[in-house]
Amino acid sequence: MSGKENKQVKEERREDNGRSEKAADVTQFDYVLMGVADMHGIPRGRIVSRELVSRFCKEGLGIFQGVYHLVAGIENWGINMEIPKQFPEYGQNANGAMMPQLEKVYSLKWSSTPGRSIGYTFCSMIMPNGQPDPACTRNTAQRQLDRLDKMGMKIMSAFECEFMVFEGGDVAKPMGKGKLQYANLDLLDEDIDFFLDLMDVLRGSGLPVELLNNEYDPGQYEITMQPTYGMEAADSVFLLRYGVRAFSKRRGNEATFMARPAYPQNANGFHLNHSLWTRDGQDVFFDASDPEKLSSFARHWLAGLLHHAPAICALVSPTVNCYQRLHEMLAPSEVFWSTSDRLSLVRVKSSQTGAYLENRVPSSACNPYLALAATIAAGLDGVERKLACPPQGRSKGEVKSYLPKTMAEGLVELEKDTVLKEAIGTKVVEYFILLKRDFEVKHFENNSSSDMSRAEVIAQERKYYMPFI
Repeated sequence: MSGKENKQVKEERREDNGRSEKAADVTQFDYVLMGVADMHGIPRGRIVSRELVSRFCKEGLGIFQGVYHLVAGIENWGINMEIPKQFPEYGQNANGAMMPQLEKVYSLKWSSTPGRSIGYTFCSMIMPNGQPDPACTRNTAQRQLDRLDKMGMKIMSAFECEFMVFEGGDVAKPMGKGKLQYANLDLLDEDIDFFLDLMDVLRGSGLPVELLNNEYDPGQYEITMQPTYGMEAADSVFLLRYGVRAFSKRRGNEATFMARPAYPQNANGFHLNHSLWTRDGQDVFFDASDPEKLSSFARHWLAGLLHHAPAICALVSPTVNCYQRLHEMLAPSEVFWSTSDRLSLVRVKSSQTGAYLENRVPSSACNPYLALAATIAAGLDGVERKLACPPQGRSKGEVKSYLPKTMAEGLVELEKDTVLKEAIGTKVVEYFILLKRDFEVKHFENNSSSDMSRAEVIAQERKYYMPFI
């Protein structure tokens, strides 16, 4: 899409309370799911019958205004539904309004049947005072995309989506008959009908899925997405995660995007590949004359990612369980970049015609909107302050930088990174920190000092997270 076309689409989307002037045709659907991604990237929303869609597009669809802040695990809010004291604006249990963004309606093939079709549209949340909800993570990502747009650029990105499937929801029965072998087609063929049907419903729903293969551990799989511009990458992977879980349940299995649902199995990541492009189609990251094919802009951007990595880690490794993934095989630990090392935090992938970066920190449990927002905000800070990019490879000096080892450490890093907080949005970051610290960190704080084995600790985390992630 050209810069002119992109600007036109954005202008068509803007109207009072975030409504779209140019609406997609919803008459093809019997029902439309109107939804949002909460702070954890979990889908929340309501089902609307076809004949009422136009009404709710004008009025908004009422829903509890604290929907973004429901806790990811077994409790909503606190253990007795108490609302955090730090959220006074949500303390009256009032309704906000979801305003449908009908410029695109997805067909949810995994929920539809031959006699009943179901669509999905993203919504923006409006507070009772008429203002946009500052906790909306999709709006958070849009603000960063708008910053790029003002600079005459757009981001092209795609996630690599790892997950696990268990037969009947029993972690002792991973799909694939418990066999371990990366990208083995004979092994994949044992469940080929399941996976081809899954790919069919995802592609039929309008999601740009590209490839599927089995990963290293029993029951572990990866779906890669085709690169897309702007918000579509985050929207697509949000719906993919929803679709994979829903489809699996309908087949009597359970898919999970927990970072590490079982031990000693390997963990799941959500690597974010991205590049920047000008409106006339030039790769901003590419310089053919550079030995590593990186432009000076790309090096500053990369320096920003490395500089803010400890804080970014909290946002893209957003569960206690995510830290069972980091500092392990094929997951980042030390903060450095490389063109080949798969333990690097950022991997540069270049050719004779282009270059892009792979951010390897995001966990499979991440909120894709926060991952996109944090990546852009950190990269732009590196560009704006012209941060120096270190040479590739591990640090050869005495001072090395590492990612946090626990969620508690990660939240401290995020809290003290005022530059990143302000760039992303102080309110949304504060909400994120409070939710994670007051409920998830406190819920599991005894595990770190207990006599439980690592497998037992992960089993406790699985009980909390797996029903939702």
